[in-house]
Amino acid sequence: MLTVDSSSGDILFTEKPRKKGLSFEDAINDLHREKETADDRFRDAFEKESSRLKSIEGKFQEALKRKDELEDAINPLDFD
Repeated sequence: MLTVDSSSGDILFTEKPRKKGLSFEDAINDLHREKETADDRFRDAFEKESSRLKSIEGKFQEALKRKDELEDAINPLDFD
């Protein structure tokens, strides 16, 4: 809820709407649901990161196999 000065249009006061009273059991159930959701998000993020690391490791191993095929890098100081 906003309280606005009609002459200047300035906001004088703000108040957030109050939540309806929750019982203790409802509050506990809400906390359990939030915890389960957070656990699910963490598990999904962990699996995603693990698969990303496996992909990077595979690319690194492939690059190690191909390193002998590549020419030696040209050192600009060798031209002196």
